[in-house]
Amino acid sequence: MTPVRLKVAYKSPESLLGELTKSVGRGGVRIETKKALPVGTKFVFELRSPGVRDPVEVSGTVLTVTETSPGRYVLHIRYEPPRNRIGLDGVIKRIFEASQFDKKRKTPRIPLHVRATENKPDSPTYRLRDISSGGVGIDVEADTLPRHIKVGMPFLIQMKLTTGVLSVPGQVVWAVSSRSSDTMPPRVGVAFGELKPQTSQLLDDLLTLKALPTPPWIARVLFGADPNAAP
Repeated sequence: MTPVRLKVAYKSPESLLGELTKSVGRGGVRIETKKALPVGTKFVFELRSPGVRDPVEVSGTVLTVTETSPGRYVLHIRYEPPRNRIGLDGVIKRIFEASQFDKKRKTPRIPLHVRATENKPDSPTYRLRDISSGGVGIDVEADTLPRHIKVGMPFLIQMKLTTGVLSVPGQVVWAVSSRSSDTMPPRVGVAFGELKPQTSQLLDDLLTLKALPTPPWIARVLFGADPNAAP
């Protein structure tokens, strides 16, 4: 059966990559439709953004079909990471080129969406919302910042990638302590410390999406960790 082909346009390369990593990380997307498709139906999504010639092509498979109301259905479609890197490399290149004109940041940010947890009682869920070679931004899924998180404290992030275990030390450099709106939760900014060559290579693999977290995408964060504990 010929796959169903859909074209999806994004306002920017950053929004495309952010939605892609979010969807792959959580296992897929949900689409509302007026037609019930059989489980197992194949999709090919053409993801396009301004300034990038080639689309990012993502394959998908319908896992479940739920009728939400008469004549209305929700398809749960599993995303597969892009196999052809031409479009993906074009998006990443465009993000890196645009970052050269950003005077506020020394290194380009990649909008990577990864769920993160901390091994502490009653710890909230965290979301890595962007990452660069110099640091990472973290959203806190709570109304207020956990009390143990302080500016200046050491930090450690660990993530299992397809090419190895990434373990990066850093320091909390800023924090937003409370939720300012439904879309702006408490946030933390972390600056990475000096990285060893192997760690730097793994981080570069992640930034270029040559290596992705192993499913399900879950990272481990440690606030107050000894930065010298990282390999």
